[in-house]
Amino acid sequence: MPPPTARLELNRQRQADPAAVAALVTRAALRAAARAIADWAEYRPTPTRPLPGLAARLGVAEVAVKLEGERFAVGSFKALGPPYALQRELRRRGGAPNGWTAVAATSGNHGRALAWGAARLGARACIFMSAHVSPGRAEAIGRFGADVVRVPGDFDAASQAAAEAGRRPRHLLIGDLPVQGRMDIARDTICGYAVLGQEILAQCGEPPTHVFVAAGNGSLAAAVCARLRLEPGLRQPCICTVEPTASDAIRRSLAEGAAVSLPDGASVMDGLVVRAPAAAAWPILRCGLDAALAIPDAAALLALRGAASGAWGDAPLAIGETGIAAVAGLLQAAGDPMMARALGVGPTSRLLAIACEGVTDPDVLARLLHEAERAMA
Repeated sequence: MPPPTARLELNRQRQADPAAVAALVTRAALRAAARAIADWAEYRPTPTRPLPGLAARLGVAEVAVKLEGERFAVGSFKALGPPYALQRELRRRGGAPNGWTAVAATSGNHGRALAWGAARLGARACIFMSAHVSPGRAEAIGRFGADVVRVPGDFDAASQAAAEAGRRPRHLLIGDLPVQGRMDIARDTICGYAVLGQEILAQCGEPPTHVFVAAGNGSLAAAVCARLRLEPGLRQPCICTVEPTASDAIRRSLAEGAAVSLPDGASVMDGLVVRAPAAAAWPILRCGLDAALAIPDAAALLALRGAASGAWGDAPLAIGETGIAAVAGLLQAAGDPMMARALGVGPTSRLLAIACEGVTDPDVLARLLHEAERAMA
């Protein structure tokens, strides 16, 4: 059976009127998150690095990559969302962090970010992980003082265990999903992530014409959509999500015109393997996203190898196997004539990929790069 190929889905429900997005995430909420995170002692924008060598190879005006591997001590975009949501929830509960425990399920980055956020606020953290998550990711979470609980089964089993723990007294479930019918924690998480979009606008001399962002359950992509769609006077870029073909809930949801739920998948882009779009993210994506691209693991491995080795004529990039998705999607879209035409990519295009994580587990990255070398041999 031949390997799966990349698949692109254009959003037929895209609404040009920013009021459709503003009805879901307000400018005031985005501004509040930006002010709060800017006050964190360790805050500084992550870099957006130009890649002129890759731009020349692809025949476009500019290529740049937003490097979330330098985000706080966490090394991923997740450091913006869950810690901000925890801070907001603690304030709703009276403000004093002592005696509270933040709870979440994770495949790595979310738990690491929440553990970091809890430690800086003076709360405890208990993170649930499925049995197959690498030891390196568990150790990284534990270094922030969190309790790590291994759960037999998959991520859904870990999520169920976290949800049960979140119902205990003085335990707070912090994630991208509704909590006991409440959507405010999930919305706060999205508003935290949106700071990344604000940084992009400040860092790019000319705004990008195309933004490629990893999908997963869609919360990061929804944050980017919300922040850019609500920027007054901005010539709006084409925003395209990227996800594995083995777990393409966003692409299939666009095709169906409604959120869909998929069976379990598996991918080297492990952090993007989900069953369905997040409930808080999907309405924003439905009206604000331009397209969704699903790519095979082979494309991600090729991009991972190119980034790590500086194969495109630019300096090497420290990006992890999930973070590489947007870069791989950019390469796929710009290098395929039919996709480039569908997305409007051409000689004057300014392409930006959000590398949503750095190297979060060096052992896993080394193994994947070895696999990529063998495949290329």
